[in-house]
Amino acid sequence: MIYYILPILFPFAASIVCLAKNYSLSESASLIASVLSITASLYILFLKPSYINFLYIDGFSKIMLVIISAIYLTTVLFSSAYLKHIKNPIISKSSYFLFLNLFVFSMLFSVSLNNLGLMWVGIEATTITSALLVAIDNDKTSLESSWRYIIIVSTGLVISLVGIMLIYASMHTLKITELLINKPSHPKLLVMGAVLAIVGFSTKAGIFPMHTWLPDVHGHAIAPVSAIFSSILLPTALFGVYRIIETASFDSVRIFALLLGVLTVVFASIFLISQKFYKRMFAYSSMENMGMILIGLAIDNKFAFLGAVILLVSHAFAKSSAFYTTGNILSIYKTRDINNVKGIIKTLPFGAYSFLLSAMAVAGAPPFGTFLGELFIIYALYLKFGIVSAIAVLIFLSISFFSLNHKVAKICFSITPEKQVQKKDEVISSLIPIINTVLAFLVIFFVGFINNILTSGMLK
Repeated sequence: MIYYILPILFPFAASIVCLAKNYSLSESASLIASVLSITASLYILFLKPSYINFLYIDGFSKIMLVIISAIYLTTVLFSSAYLKHIKNPIISKSSYFLFLNLFVFSMLFSVSLNNLGLMWVGIEATTITSALLVAIDNDKTSLESSWRYIIIVSTGLVISLVGIMLIYASMHTLKITELLINKPSHPKLLVMGAVLAIVGFSTKAGIFPMHTWLPDVHGHAIAPVSAIFSSILLPTALFGVYRIIETASFDSVRIFALLLGVLTVVFASIFLISQKFYKRMFAYSSMENMGMILIGLAIDNKFAFLGAVILLVSHAFAKSSAFYTTGNILSIYKTRDINNVKGIIKTLPFGAYSFLLSAMAVAGAPPFGTFLGELFIIYALYLKFGIVSAIAVLIFLSISFFSLNHKVAKICFSITPEKQVQKKDEVISSLIPIINTVLAFLVIFFVGFINNILTSGMLK
């Protein structure tokens, strides 16, 4: 069993080292922990699923462990280069790595447990450990964003806690292995609990209409924090939603989750049209992607589930790449306004192409994995609800696609202002987004492996 908890233990161990308050030591410990965590997570792919004691690690859990660990590694690397741009941090830079490690630890903890109550504890812990990361810039807007994040998300998680209590009242257990096989003593109570739990966890995932914290946090947090929030925190919360749907698999519960997903896609696409700030633009793009993933998780169909996981994996790499690049842009142009950022093809040559490709990836352009994931979900939607529903969702996806890519193309290729901005491509800051964009593309070649892990629980 020790192998299954290694990815969780490494960031926790690194956080202990960070208590020494030495920046170089904290940075090195975080880097080592992230490398060991991704190595252990990849090794676990070849092990049998674990459903013993407090662990519940199936195929989906294994994929989540890999994705969280991978983004953990790239975020540590990018942070090492980016933190020098933070002039007046609210916490020391060694404390930044302390909270980053604890944040990752709480996410890895959440996706590995055989108990809905402990899973709730893990997801709640992500709020506690990430609040100061959001506010690290130590200005009025980042502090307000952090405060709003704490209030809204904590309120949502209180709702999910009430839901989990109702699930316990109906099933007399919170162990996932028992919930999957036992029949509820009060089915209506179980449905009510599941709906409340979905509402609560969806708040953390940025699902409409509980999404209002998300644009502010993504808009004002520093780039590596925005990246890790969008690429793995939101999916971790959706993982909690999936566990609720899986253990209370009633049609009414699935339909409720499906409606939340559809509404999120619709409103995120509409919000994207009028965005004037590039980081908020990607925040609404994250909403749209989470909405599509939720649709895939809600539909009881193998194509929908596979599509949701493919979309989740590809989105994690592509969206982290996009947010890393926004950090590079902000460090040069000192503005978040799309109209004031022009011609980055000349100031950030590599960054411009990475930015454009990552935007295409998160918007679902072929041949990226997001395109295939969305295609599977649309196909499952068509099989379940007919052509009208599939076309309706497709229309809003198209709106999102053209809105996002039009704005990104404007940033990349518009005429450079007469007052030239100094070129500032830095090796690490430029290389990490490129690597993640390439990985978002390579996902499409691992669809068979992903399907194998989801169906058998391991690579053979």
